[in-house]
Amino acid sequence: MVRLSILSSLAGLATASLWVDEAPDHVRPYVIEHYANSHSLTIGSQLYRFMVTGESSGGAFTLMQTNSPYSGSLGVLPHIHQKHHENFFSFKGRSQLWTDKANDSTAKLLTAGDYGSCPTNTTHTFQFVDPDTELIGVIVPGGFEALFYFLGDANVTFSTETPFVPANVSDSAGSGSSPSIISELESFDVYAALSFTPRRDIVNGTAPANSTWHDGASTIPTVAGKPYFVASGWGPKYLTGKYGGWQIIQPFVTPTTGEHNFTQGSLTMSRTPANVTVPTWNLTEATAFQVLEGSVKITMANETATLISGDAAFMPGGTPFQYESGAAFSKLMYIGAGDEGLDQQLLNSAMSWGYTSFPTYWP
Repeated sequence: MVRLSILSSLAGLATASLWVDEAPDHVRPYVIEHYANSHSLTIGSQLYRFMVTGESSGGAFTLMQTNSPYSGSLGVLPHIHQKHHENFFSFKGRSQLWTDKANDSTAKLLTAGDYGSCPTNTTHTFQFVDPDTELIGVIVPGGFEALFYFLGDANVTFSTETPFVPANVSDSAGSGSSPSIISELESFDVYAALSFTPRRDIVNGTAPANSTWHDGASTIPTVAGKPYFVASGWGPKYLTGKYGGWQIIQPFVTPTTGEHNFTQGSLTMSRTPANVTVPTWNLTEATAFQVLEGSVKITMANETATLISGDAAFMPGGTPFQYESGAAFSKLMYIGAGDEGLDQQLLNSAMSWGYTSFPTYWP
């Protein structure tokens, strides 16, 4: 069990509840519910929420979620970013993601747990192809939400916190952005690639046909700048039992592919065994969690919050915090600013592991 007395020295930080309804306009520790009306807006049939913003993270990264029904059109017209690294994680449903760089054109059908990386100068676009789809976006550096504030059809606050508006909305312009508008968006680091034609020869979720997808290992590049994909459970995995219970680290972004600006991946956890002290972490740079399965208890600023699927937490650099699984099996996505985040600390004691589940015995 987490002992709040361990963090009693943080009383001065506890100026307000950890729970917020909207990402703050300044840096502070907080947690926020899935589907909270956090800077939410609509663009066509898509509903965007921003769980972590440039303001709330001190410019480190943006964490956003996009919910949408099926659409027969692209979610946005093809484009590149010269300064921002955009990352796509499929929370639920299905979406197609296209990338093109150095004449290497790839398409993947993303299902729950799949990840796609679009580093700078990568042409990309996406499309929602299931009736209930959610993509989690991580964009580095933070502040990219300004683009969506500019493009948004309307700022929205729904008392029911519905994932998206259940109505027939035209997406024929590609997420509301006509060619004339998107060509004006260079000030937001959006450069149109209107000559790009998304390939439609996807077989078994992937194109080209000889590419591995959900039928073999997903590899992460050893150099920066290449777009790539990691299928759910098929990427590299590492196991550690040093910090309480078992934890399995599954990287999506390494210090190399994140160009030492950030890392990202998933963390699978067992419960903490009885009579084991939950460790306290105090990282130099910002960290965010979004729960994918089970429940996660986080203690910081003299308060303990229990997060369930979709809920998110933000821990500024220099903020001591504890976390542990509140269920037999829990999984979260982590984002860490810099290249010495939580995942790197865990990996120092981890061994290569071939499974998505942890052992049958305690460490």
